[in-house]
Amino acid sequence: MIRIERMEIIGKGEHRLLKRWRNLLLLALILIGGCEMDSKAQPEKLPDTVAFQDEFTREFMVSPKEVKEGYYLFKSKTGGFTMLYPKNAKIDRMFYEKHKKYYESIHLGGGRERENISNYIRMTYENAKITENIDVNLDLLSTYVHYNGKYTKFESNNNMIYFGKNEQHISNNDIIYYFFSYVKSKHSHQAVRFIYAVTCKDAKQKCSIDVKKEEERAKMFMKSIKFQY
Repeated sequence: MIRIERMEIIGKGEHRLLKRWRNLLLLALILIGGCEMDSKAQPEKLPDTVAFQDEFTREFMVSPKEVKEGYYLFKSKTGGFTMLYPKNAKIDRMFYEKHKKYYESIHLGGGRERENISNYIRMTYENAKITENIDVNLDLLSTYVHYNGKYTKFESNNNMIYFGKNEQHISNNDIIYYFFSYVKSKHSHQAVRFIYAVTCKDAKQKCSIDVKKEEERAKMFMKSIKFQY
């Protein structure tokens, strides 16, 4: 399945890729806004947040106690890594994929309704020798987000982070901003390909995206990744 994911993006047109991202971003907001759960799925003792009121998402939460204002501690089901998780984001069960302890693909969506802003995160975790080939993994990441530039390299939590950013113009008033990275453990074969995308939920309505703050938010998530093996 890892090989399938590495090959699926080859040969796809730019328009199709943009359309896919747009659909995923909108789907994430629809799923969050339209989620209705029964009393068993919404224990009164749990926080009244999307992360805990959604049955599937809360399986990844370590504790209902916020580790940073607005954020819980997330732990992957492979047990491979932890990171900060926004309290009002939902993990999409439809796109979730896991293979034993070596592979996990996680999609989560959220946003700020009052600001007309939608954001989406895709994380792909691998624990295999292929992660040591940095150039191959950066090429894969670049192809997925249509990036032709160089990556900035920095360290955090015993990881090397290769960071890039890009934007895609769907129309004059409709832009998707991407902040992405390859987070590689310095002490094991573990790595995460991380993509953070932000756009206006409704391009026809007023929307003001502070690109600098969104970049800082994306880097905060990347730096919070801690590998467990």
